[in-house]
Amino acid sequence: RHFLTYLALSTMAIAQPLLDLYGKNTTVFSAAKLSPLEVLVFLLLVGLAPAVVCIGLDRFSALFGPKVNEATRLCLISGLSLLLGLAVARWLDVNSNVPSIALGIVFAIAIPFAFDRSKAVREWSRWLSLLTVAVMGSAVIAMQPVLLESNGPKSDAVVGKKGVTVLQVIFDEFPLYPLLDSAGQINSTRFPGFAELAKGSTWYRNSVAESNFTHQAVPAVLASQVPDQVGGPFLAQYPKNIFTLFAGATAVGGIEPVTSLCPASVCGDKEGASSSFSADRLKTFLRDAAYVYGQRVFPPVLRKYVPSIEGTWGGFGAVANEFKDQFAVGALSQVDAIDRAVDIVSKSMSPRVQVVHSLLPHAPWRITPDLRVDELSSTISTQNPDDEEVIRDMYQTFLYQVGAADKVIANLIATLKQSGKWDSTLLVVTADHGISFIPTMPQRHTDFTYTEQVADIYRIPTFIKYPNQKTGVASDCAITNLDLLPTIIDVTQTKSSWSFAGKSLANDCPTGRTRNIVSATGESAVLDGGFEEVRERAAHYAQIVSNVGPIRNVASVGESASLIGTRIGEHPVDTRISQWTAKQKRLFLDVSGKRGATIPGLVTGEVTLSQSLEDGTEGIIAVDGIAAGVIGELSGARTAVSFAAVLDYTLLTPGPHTIELFIRNPDGTLTFVGAPS
Repeated sequence: RHFLTYLALSTMAIAQPLLDLYGKNTTVFSAAKLSPLEVLVFLLLVGLAPAVVCIGLDRFSALFGPKVNEATRLCLISGLSLLLGLAVARWLDVNSNVPSIALGIVFAIAIPFAFDRSKAVREWSRWLSLLTVAVMGSAVIAMQPVLLESNGPKSDAVVGKKGVTVLQVIFDEFPLYPLLDSAGQINSTRFPGFAELAKGSTWYRNSVAESNFTHQAVPAVLASQVPDQVGGPFLAQYPKNIFTLFAGATAVGGIEPVTSLCPASVCGDKEGASSSFSADRLKTFLRDAAYVYGQRVFPPVLRKYVPSIEGTWGGFGAVANEFKDQFAVGALSQVDAIDRAVDIVSKSMSPRVQVVHSLLPHAPWRITPDLRVDELSSTISTQNPDDEEVIRDMYQTFLYQVGAADKVIANLIATLKQSGKWDSTLLVVTADHGISFIPTMPQRHTDFTYTEQVADIYRIPTFIKYPNQKTGVASDCAITNLDLLPTIIDVTQTKSSWSFAGKSLANDCPTGRTRNIVSATGESAVLDGGFEEVRERAAHYAQIVSNVGPIRNVASVGESASLIGTRIGEHPVDTRISQWTAKQKRLFLDVSGKRGATIPGLVTGEVTLSQSLEDGTEGIIAVDGIAAGVIGELSGARTAVSFAAVLDYTLLTPGPHTIELFIRNPDGTLTFVGAPS
């Protein structure tokens, strides 16, 4: 009987807030790659474990007599009631410390008191345990796509052109505007890999994404289906897709770090495929669930001690920890994913369909163009602040990671050509959606009222290298990424009774169409504009970080841009700076040139002033006496200033290096500060 009381309270205090959230955001299970058995164990632990622990403590306390047992029971009920009160406070949108804690204390006192004094309350608390059935049942229904594995529908596809191999690469959070130069062409100096791709493929420069979040955008590409507003990126929701269509007709492979559209019977060896049960994987997921619970229930004074779940649930906020884990375990894991897919295609003895979705150049932006890695900076956020200096820092690190994507494309082209597979391969390169760096505005959430933000988010790079294509073509055909699967079907001359939302681009440009796009938050819009919108956005961002010169020039910003890469020389000592610190100071002692090595390409720290600086003042970080990066945060600074500075990574050659700080004054004169303390 007491177990039922514990069960009722723990369901309302713990299981309902947590399972309601996870049930509405099943993408997190796909990203975590939990097996159905692990999901079931997760449900049972959330729903039953708190009550089981409580009844165990209850029974143990009985060994010390009835008074100890009764006191323990009331303490357990009080603890669960406190959590219930805090959960109710958050449900009522009470976010202040005092009211939410007060409500929790009221519950913690009132419920045990009523339980102790009233038999009716005790009986009612046991009947409330029926809520467990309702909560668990609702969770099971919501998680059916996760719990019930399927091989998908049986395809009737017949491939007519069997000599064609398909390689589809889907980048993540990759807009078109950073790839452009001032003439509206692919910036060959800065991004030679994409420029080479454009020279041998059809560049659909008027291409748009269907959605602004991956859990909808990637299924739109792979299933050529307008994404659903509810549910997750699962096979059960998108049963007819590129994997199930070609299964049985040819060899198929898929690397899906977030979605789960390929059946295990088809992509049994796919990236992130889950085994029947992994204790370590479940342990990590439960740890993250505890963080989520703390952020969802605790008052602000306690939430600050709980690791952040970053962003909103319903999009990539739902899988934020998955991204952080992947980049913490191996920052180059997503680079390796593309390399692995290309290796599979190049070594395959027969044609196949190979798909790879790579979380590149998605945040966190740590990878340099030479595939080394910066430390993760807390200074640079994945939210757009009202601070142009921080926006510039963010955009610089993002551009470096675009440079890493360019390196991947260059390697892809070289590998396919060396293997002799280039001519026979239908290569499709696109992105699920873009990203915007407009101050104060969301990076991807949009209600379609701000056209510049929409262009940033929805206008994406799309290249199709058709088999035996010899020359590049720039097409202004108005396409969406729904058109990619029908194009693959057309080029491979595949016959099937299945129908899809997009139209083939292989022969003619679809005309007389309306391009409808959707947002993960439920809004929709029609895109009528063309490539000129991207050119306007490229010109805007070139004012933040110049698009002239090679990728190393990303470090050349502000009034000090022309100094980067030059030797500074000797200058008078600046007495206005008390000291400065660099968190990455130790990394300069022995810089590695190896792929994947951690380097100080991004320097963060603090500059302490003894007197104010004029507007327009900038800091210059010099590496071995050569200007390497700019600190823009010093303009108009008065006391202590936190900063982030992106360095010219090519100056960080293998071996030890010294760093020093110089100040560029508004009149162009330089003063010397010295090494960091």
